[in-house]
Amino acid sequence: MARYLLARYIWEVSTIYRARRITLKELNEKWHDSPYFDGKDIPRRTFDYHRKEIEMLFEVNIVCDKHDNTYRIEDDSAFRNGEVRRWLLNNFSMTNAIREARNLEECISIEPIPSAEPHLSVVLQALREHKVLRMTYQSFENDKPTVFELMPYAVKLFHLRWYVIGQSMSREGILIFSMDRIQSLTITEQQYKYPKSFNVHDYYRDSFGIIIENGIQCERVRLKVMNNQANYFRSLPLHTSQKEIETNPSYSVFEYHLKPTYDFEQEILSHREDVEVLEPLALRSNIMESVRKMGELYNNKY
Repeated sequence: MARYLLARYIWEVSTIYRARRITLKELNEKWHDSPYFDGKDIPRRTFDYHRKEIEMLFEVNIVCDKHDNTYRIEDDSAFRNGEVRRWLLNNFSMTNAIREARNLEECISIEPIPSAEPHLSVVLQALREHKVLRMTYQSFENDKPTVFELMPYAVKLFHLRWYVIGQSMSREGILIFSMDRIQSLTITEQQYKYPKSFNVHDYYRDSFGIIIENGIQCERVRLKVMNNQANYFRSLPLHTSQKEIETNPSYSVFEYHLKPTYDFEQEILSHREDVEVLEPLALRSNIMESVRKMGELYNNKY
């Protein structure tokens, strides 16, 4: 029942957000075509209750303009500026569209996210309650699984994998675990104090991807991108610091201020000959060495 109500609240928010303004009658017309329709219209009293719950859960205020009895979201910048809210809305809208297109299942292909459930819900519950997690984890580097007691600080989605970030009860430093490698996960009764100094957005502000490498400093990075790829960079920036500082008929130059970690090197290599590192020199040298080793592989006889 709780999951149904949550889905219904998000449906109402996303429908009003897309419509910009909508009357309750128009909302009910769309409700009839919704996969969550229960055979009954949404009464005004019920909708007023939903508005209060939505404001409490998502900090989104749905207001009614009395002159035309239309509903709208009071401040839609909550979606433009709120990363989690925007992700939640976009993903629900996609899920809702797919559910409405049941007869098109053979025409829809979606990349799965490994082990998002049930681990994600358990981690989020532990985060809410500030309780320690007991986790059995099988890394790719070790032959046998390891048991950790973890104070979870945050979760992050990167390249279709969910990660939990936190502090081990027995080790120093922040640790990062991929949820698809968790063998078992339980919430203990042990409470922990969430550190006021930790903010996941600040933690990753100068990084690309999931890996945080000690000793790597934030620096200026410039990439020369061929024109057949430049529009992709413009439409989906690699990092929030991205700036286009030079535009030519055959290429563009994009500048970043970030830590050039392994994840970032992998991203550059994924664009093959369409991206060239101009600076820093150390990153350019690392990419050159990777390309050289790849060339040796393909120069050898198969």
